[in-house]
Amino acid sequence: MSLLNNAVDSIQVGVEDFDMGDDRRNSSAIRNIFAGILLLYKEKLCRLSPEHDKELLIKKKIRPVINEDGELEFQGNGHNTVDVQMMKELFQSLKVTVDWKRFNEVNKLRNDLEHYYTAKSPDAVREIVSKSFLLIRDFTTNELEENPVSLFGEDCWKSLLNVADVYAKEESECKESLERIDWTYPTVATILVNLRCNSCHSSLIFAPYEDDTYPTINLTCRSCDNDFCFDDVVSDCVKESLYGDYVRSVMDGGESPYDTCPECQESTYIHDEECCIKCEYTQEHTHCDNCEEKLSLDEQILDGRCSYCQHKWEKMIAE
Repeated sequence: MSLLNNAVDSIQVGVEDFDMGDDRRNSSAIRNIFAGILLLYKEKLCRLSPEHDKELLIKKKIRPVINEDGELEFQGNGHNTVDVQMMKELFQSLKVTVDWKRFNEVNKLRNDLEHYYTAKSPDAVREIVSKSFLLIRDFTTNELEENPVSLFGEDCWKSLLNVADVYAKEESECKESLERIDWTYPTVATILVNLRCNSCHSSLIFAPYEDDTYPTINLTCRSCDNDFCFDDVVSDCVKESLYGDYVRSVMDGGESPYDTCPECQESTYIHDEECCIKCEYTQEHTHCDNCEEKLSLDEQILDGRCSYCQHKWEKMIAE
């Protein structure tokens, strides 16, 4: 059986699991659909492989050899196939287009779902299916040049299409409600992309009262009807949105874009905003009273002195 047939079977089985409406089948549904996507990608690599070895590009190890005609050619070595990172590199060099941002999002949601949210997150599952549909549709049509309805069957494709359409409509309504809110700080407007329900992890979050005043923003989950406030989840949004920037900055010897707020003890003090976006704490002392050096958050307890001037002052008092 070809990789393409395996991909189709895997996605069809995943959709059938999802259509059962049984929460116990959610993990299986997502696992099968995601496996099918990876098989579609490998099918493309097989189609791009040379005639003498149509599985060459999916092999994890490739070695150069001299064939019987004395010519140089490449052969796959072993049974292991390429992983996701290797596929990304191959697709880039072979000019194969994949929306890797969406792929990474689906992959992360899949991992989170399997470890934390499966039993209580029907709309988190629906979100993954919807975003997987977009990956499948674009890749099947543009890269494999196949008709997705013919390939996956009318029932399977209709089911995927219905999930994507319904989810897109609800997602649009939620996004419009959030856009009507005055979020005060540019950073907050940016991190809303990672806003999720603190009960079921759904991204279908609706702001019912457009006249709410920041930071007291009431929110409702369209998936489980959970009512909560933005300040209940702002710390999670910051970490999800800015942790990558934090890691890159620290590796380059720079500063973290966020820090622990001295007032509320949450990781919500944003340096670009010069305040905490949860409790709106701002530094009482911004510069040292003695040397005028800019003070850090840790130095706020030193009554207007930097660490160096505080050390000198303590030394003078001791003498």
